[in-house]
Amino acid sequence: MPFENLLNISVQKDWVDYLSAMLTPTVAIFGLYIGYRQWRTEETKLRHELFERRYKQFDAVVKFINSILYEDNMTNDGLMKFLSKTEGMNFIFDEEIDQFIDKHIFKLYMELRNSDPPLISPFDEKIDLGKNHRTELERNLQKFTEKTLKYMQLEQPSLPKKLWQHLAALWEKIQKAAE
Repeated sequence: MPFENLLNISVQKDWVDYLSAMLTPTVAIFGLYIGYRQWRTEETKLRHELFERRYKQFDAVVKFINSILYEDNMTNDGLMKFLSKTEGMNFIFDEEIDQFIDKHIFKLYMELRNSDPPLISPFDEKIDLGKNHRTELERNLQKFTEKTLKYMQLEQPSLPKKLWQHLAALWEKIQKAAE
């Protein structure tokens, strides 16, 4: 009866058995930690790249306004650079900032350029903008800077934190609706 003998065998466990039992969960926890650190590194890299893209567009707008304000001219080349560098602004920032640039900066530029006599020349000749237009451009630059300030910070809330905030706000709405 060899089968009955197998049931009565007692096995002594030594430290190697305990070590091998702990090795699998330890490797799994270590793997999770490495995955988490890689995810955080990629998230930081993404935020940095987004900041760089935003800064390039922000800088293009500031240079465009400063060239109008302080050089009193804007060549067609400068206009084309501005338009190409600010392309896709609604994707990098948001629709509100894109509309602000179109309405308060680009549209004002076109009004100044197309006025009779033109207050901005597409050629290299200097033309006086006038105090009212200069003040309006400076005010628009200040507003643009204020609107983009929240986007121009490298430390943005992480995705889980944003999700948690969104869920907390949703929970508050549900509680208010239940009352």
